[in-house]
Amino acid sequence: MRRLRHAVLAALLLGAPAMAGADALAPGPYARIVVIEPHPGKAQAFRDGYRRHLEWHRRANDPWTWHGWTFVLGERLGAFMDGTFGHAAEAFDHAVDPAGDRADNAANVTPHADFSSHGVYERLDGLGAGEPLPDASPYLAMTTYRVEPGREAAFEALVAERACVRESGARFTWMRLVIGGEVPQYLLFRPASSFGEAARVGDFFGAGGACESAASLAGTVRAVRHELLARQADLSYAP
Repeated sequence: MRRLRHAVLAALLLGAPAMAGADALAPGPYARIVVIEPHPGKAQAFRDGYRRHLEWHRRANDPWTWHGWTFVLGERLGAFMDGTFGHAAEAFDHAVDPAGDRADNAANVTPHADFSSHGVYERLDGLGAGEPLPDASPYLAMTTYRVEPGREAAFEALVAERACVRESGARFTWMRLVIGGEVPQYLLFRPASSFGEAARVGDFFGAGGACESAASLAGTVRAVRHELLARQADLSYAP
């Protein structure tokens, strides 16, 4: 039943990211982010199958870019995350050949992995700094903040107060989960050029240098998870 549930999830949510006419829509702040967990002992089979599925996207003339990463630090070690970013919400309504995409997923991906989550996120440009992520950086430091219900405005105000982080020249992107999981939930993306640089990223809300702050997350944030992902160029797709 678990595999059947994940197969249905893949078919309905990941099944057809190729878009008919979506490339004609104006860019927007929305993203689809998926986490896939290879079955034990099936990591290479999953990678091979996922590459074949990306070729389906190419043949279908998918106008979207899909970024791929592998978790290298954290409890989801070995899992895979993909995402497509910078879309208008309306673009999600323009699927091309959903039956063909579902069939290719069923043939190449779901025999080797389970889809553990799939969410739509909104980029919060007023809270970020620099060009929106993701990009081709070798590593992506990702922090997940689970916020107490009803405390979204308070949390975003705490983020906005960290103007000194933006002034430092750091580059980061904030995203808020819209649908597809427990809310309120936020993602913080920060690029890293090396493993060592990622180790020095630190706590966004922590004190340090000219960025010392008395801001407290107590009563606003219920859980924080820091993870590191490595970019997988061979498991990414660009039209």
